[in-house]
Amino acid sequence: MWKIRILLIMLLFFFFAGTSFARSRRSDPFEKPQIGLWFGPVTPVYTTDDDLDTYLGGGLFFRTNSFIRGIKIGLDSSYQFFRSQGVNELTMIPVYGSFIYRLPITLPLAFQLKMGGGSARLYFRPDEVTVWEPLFMVGFETSFPAGRIFNIGLRIDYLLIYEKHIEGATQNGHIVNAGLTVFFNLGE
Repeated sequence: MWKIRILLIMLLFFFFAGTSFARSRRSDPFEKPQIGLWFGPVTPVYTTDDDLDTYLGGGLFFRTNSFIRGIKIGLDSSYQFFRSQGVNELTMIPVYGSFIYRLPITLPLAFQLKMGGGSARLYFRPDEVTVWEPLFMVGFETSFPAGRIFNIGLRIDYLLIYEKHIEGATQNGHIVNAGLTVFFNLGE
């Protein structure tokens, strides 16, 4: 069921991506489609902090304009590895779509709010168990153009891995990603 939802999100994303390439604006680099990467600490918070330790993670993202000015549609994925205070380790690969709203502040910096959802592949060691769980996210990002092609920024994303749907589960997973971003403005 979740795989079908992810497929539908990706199809909608690519539908809007095709129409937005034609609408890229030359004057504002944030109005162009973007592809980029991020790197930084991935931190378990709330009850998840009791089981996992902070480590480093990184990811890739693609964004394109939507049919509403000031709102972009994004597709993110990352690799996150967590050690624990016990013997277990967790590798998480979240894949999610998001809506990115640029706050209407006229500065060289862009301030953006993000919200979205998707799924996370969780791989537990030493149990060798792999599961896909629903994921929801909210985030904040600030960035500035470093020329016509590059943007540099900071991002903070909160990921909620929804596990309470599993019989016997009493808590969800809570992760905060913070990182430096570098992304490229596509188009002319």
